[in-house]
Amino acid sequence: MAFFMTVVCLFVQVFALSIPVQATPKVLPSILSSNATQFAVRSLPNVTYPLPPNWAGHIPIPGAGNNKLFFWLFQAENLNASQNLILWLNGGPGCSSMTGLTLENGPLQFHTQTAVPKANPHSWTKLANVLYVDQPVGTGYSTGDKAPSNMADITDDFFRWLKAFYDHFPTLKKKNTYIVGESYAGIYIPYFAKAILANRSLLNINLKAIALGDPSLGNNAAMTDVVTSTYLHQLASLYNIPSNILHAFHTADHECGFDTVLSQLTYPAKAPITIQGNPEGLNFLKHLHKRKQEKRQTPCFPTVPDTPALINASIHDPCSIACATYTTAIAYLGSIKQCFDPYNTHSTCNTSLDTSSSTHYLNREDVKNAVHVPPEKQYMECNETVFERQSQEYVVPPA
Repeated sequence: MAFFMTVVCLFVQVFALSIPVQATPKVLPSILSSNATQFAVRSLPNVTYPLPPNWAGHIPIPGAGNNKLFFWLFQAENLNASQNLILWLNGGPGCSSMTGLTLENGPLQFHTQTAVPKANPHSWTKLANVLYVDQPVGTGYSTGDKAPSNMADITDDFFRWLKAFYDHFPTLKKKNTYIVGESYAGIYIPYFAKAILANRSLLNINLKAIALGDPSLGNNAAMTDVVTSTYLHQLASLYNIPSNILHAFHTADHECGFDTVLSQLTYPAKAPITIQGNPEGLNFLKHLHKRKQEKRQTPCFPTVPDTPALINASIHDPCSIACATYTTAIAYLGSIKQCFDPYNTHSTCNTSLDTSSSTHYLNREDVKNAVHVPPEKQYMECNETVFERQSQEYVVPPA
């Protein structure tokens, strides 16, 4: 979504990060209930180190037919952290929260291509009980035949599912709860939090805060295209970007009015800022069209934009609605830097994120059996069908 990782934390109250680490406790009575034992994960293949007690499986969404969301809950590693609950969501839309669990902040980490999990010394289970949820339907391990197509339905599904989750883990309602996520979860989480706060008579949990990392916040052009040229200038020495290439993006900045937008940026904002036209469709429409073209083997812009003329042609390519500076920059940088990663522009082939190991592990039949997933369920890190369906709707977070 952006060239760089930026963290936005919206805290009502921040829980302490200096919790002394103790040995992993036995299952706490405050988590275990008679309704939860069916989800207990007894062991995981190839895990040779102690894991916190954990539970996983599918819980149906009430009133939604066969739709079920998958969760994986880990108990805090020490008693001092047991009063906290972090609910983690990845984005996409359509990307599994198992990515957060296995590659970011969970107690399972995959550092090599051997698909053998290692202990994570920085696991958030040192700070809290952590709940990972695959949503909406079709994401990750979640299953169903009635996928929601808009944010209102996704929010309604999640709220009703969350109520059902707490029926199995009722004492977690009292925990200091923090809903945290990244990328498109910047859209999901404000809607979910608003629904929770507006319906305390139906679900009364102790929601303390939300936190958003590298979030999508609605206007895709504001998050990407407007700052592309400026950021490329910052990368110029690192990537040895020629001056004529930088000039091509600078010219597009002016033609598209992005330099005018940047000149209005002040803190606090003096007034709403308007982005003229409809750069890149604001909500992934160029990407959707490009995917459909590529499936028909007639790509939108088949030539790598590596000259000023080609960069200008790509930015104003008919496949895009207008001013596709971000998409063009991604294509250009990918052509000059091996293993280019738009989420970490300083990464190398040795440090770039590789999800193949965790995907392979989560598709093993013995792993699926351990976490109560049917063997025929195929795990995907990101579901493009969910992405395309949800990207048809232009969504901004609720105020």
